[in-house]
Amino acid sequence: MDGHRLIYSQIAGKTKLYTRHRTECLRQYPELLEGSFDKDIVLDGEVAVADPETGRVDFELVMKRFLARKEDKINLMAQTMPVTYVVFDILHYDGKDTRKLPLHERKELLQEIAFPNTRMGKTPFVQGAGEALFKQMELTQMEGMVGKRFDSGYAGRRSADWLKVINWTYVDVVLMGYRKGEFGWLAGIRQPNGEVTYTG
Repeated sequence: MDGHRLIYSQIAGKTKLYTRHRTECLRQYPELLEGSFDKDIVLDGEVAVADPETGRVDFELVMKRFLARKEDKINLMAQTMPVTYVVFDILHYDGKDTRKLPLHERKELLQEIAFPNTRMGKTPFVQGAGEALFKQMELTQMEGMVGKRFDSGYAGRRSADWLKVINWTYVDVVLMGYRKGEFGWLAGIRQPNGEVTYTG
């Protein structure tokens, strides 16, 4: 899913949503707050938005949602371009830290848990058929997948146990500048009409 990482935490009846950089984003995604889990839980996943016209996941749309600040705009976008939260790991459940459990045990636990609303789902978990899955991802033009060691604990950082496999597509980009703080190029794509659209 071409979106952004989101940690969902519900502890003692209080829900928090934040990015992997610990930026609070509870207000941005009110549709994820409908209903609650029966027990305390902390989940890791990806939040994404599908283009209402094409049905395809669109990174620019989730960034519009993430950057929205006014409550009326947020509420309107929650109706017109709702997010989907796709969960791939469980870090805490019912008072227990699950991060040291092997991946397959965490996946089994995750499958047993009912989600409180339809805007939340679980990522497909495929064992031993990675090449076939990647071919499927190429056909559907998805961003990529992560290969994880079957017995690995939760890795909250880059790890040799978790490897991203990207479905690279190549386009001509225009370098528009750079960021000084956390260095990175600002890139855009030239559209057929000559206009340059910011891409990341």
